[in-house]
Amino acid sequence: MSTLAMGSNLVLAIAVGILTAITPFIYSILPMTVRYLAPKSKAKEEGRRNVYIYAATLVLIFSLLGVLLSVIANATGLFRFTAHWLFNFALCRLFLGLGISLMGAFEFKLPASWANAASARAKSGNVPGIMYMALTLPAISFSSVIPMMVVALFTGHQSGSAGPFISLFGFSVGLGLPFLFPKILEFLVPSKEILNKVKVLMGFVAFTIGFKFLSRTDLALEWHLIDRDTFLIVIIILATAAGAYLLGFMKLSQDYAPARNLYGISHVSLPNLFMAIALFSLVFYLLPGIWGAPLHGVSTLLPPV
Repeated sequence: MSTLAMGSNLVLAIAVGILTAITPFIYSILPMTVRYLAPKSKAKEEGRRNVYIYAATLVLIFSLLGVLLSVIANATGLFRFTAHWLFNFALCRLFLGLGISLMGAFEFKLPASWANAASARAKSGNVPGIMYMALTLPAISFSSVIPMMVVALFTGHQSGSAGPFISLFGFSVGLGLPFLFPKILEFLVPSKEILNKVKVLMGFVAFTIGFKFLSRTDLALEWHLIDRDTFLIVIIILATAAGAYLLGFMKLSQDYAPARNLYGISHVSLPNLFMAIALFSLVFYLLPGIWGAPLHGVSTLLPPV
């Protein structure tokens, strides 16, 4: 794999890690975690050291997991089966499940005893306690971290044997950065409503990735049920639905009340408007492809004609 491709995968994985930090649960516990690690009663240098230990432990945990996955994949020859229909169908089911989960239908949870055991050992406040506290994060926020970790792994699924390590290293760096610089998230995400919208949009992205793997399954089995036109129609529908959601035409059960202006009238925020414009622009770009336009910008992502 080229250095450029490795760098691209690393940047994407870091971005996924930062997005994970603004999922509702992680975002809500982040300030409490920072205050616990660096309380005002302690010296500033000691507080910063604790935060660095915490972030470094997060990187170590996920990096070791990435190394383990890389070793397993190499030992079992897993990468040779990435074109097999069963591999692609398994990833399709996984990402569709993640999409449904991100939209609030259900949550992935570890047994409570696991999270409680990690939390109990994290209360000591010393270096081992801080490291256990970092281990507690993925345990107590399983429903937020694991789906996004899988998305990070997807960014490097074509990166060869080093892909899992690069993906999870970048993911952990992105996840740890907001703990080092918590003020950044306060600037980027001023309300819980935005947090929820980000989570739902991640769900739409997961649906798109899942359908891509479904199309690869169809191609491997030579059923030819999902041709180029069908694929485009589904992506257009998903992009249109996401745009309609951002503009307030669709509501989900966990959504907050719509934002209101100074006159008490519900309105669409500028970030939502700009993202909706981008999504509808994508829709209008893809539409001619149904009638045979080449769509060079996304041709590598589309099934063969």
